[in-house]
Amino acid sequence: MAELVSLDAVTLGGVVETVPFADRLRLIPDLFGRLDAAIGQAGFFYVGPQTALYRIEGDLMEVRVGVPLDAPLPGFEMFEAPTAEALMQRHRGGFDGLAQVYQDLNAEIANLGRTRGTWAREIYRQVARIAALNVVDVYIDMTNET
Repeated sequence: MAELVSLDAVTLGGVVETVPFADRLRLIPDLFGRLDAAIGQAGFFYVGPQTALYRIEGDLMEVRVGVPLDAPLPGFEMFEAPTAEALMQRHRGGFDGLAQVYQDLNAEIANLGRTRGTWAREIYRQVARIAALNVVDVYIDMTNET
C-alpha cells in the first residue's frame, strides 16, 4: 500500500551515468558494481543504505547510485537526493517485481490528481542472495500540477 511521505535532502556519493532507457536493466547492475568497488577502495566496512535515483529524459535515463557521505572522497561523485513530497511503497521480493510497484505508484499519483515529479528513487533496505528477502522502498516524487 502506498504512503505519502516528505523526504529530506540527503547528500550522497557514488556513480552518476546517463544510459539508454531501453538498456537500463542490463546497465544499471554495473553501476552498483562500480559503487561497491568505490566503497571497498575507500575502506568502508559499512556505509548505507544504497540509494538509486532515476530520471527519464526522452530515450535516456539518468541514474545516480550512491550512499550517504558527509564529505567528498576519491572515487565518489557527490550529488544530492533533493527534498520532495513523494508517494512510497515498500517492495519485498525479487527486483523483477519492481515494475509492478512503479505501475501501482503511477496509478495512485493519478488517482490523487497529482503529477509525477522529476525523480524516482529506490532505497535498498535489504539485498539478499535469496530474492524473497529483498526489501526496497520505492518513491516517486510528486508535484501539485495536474
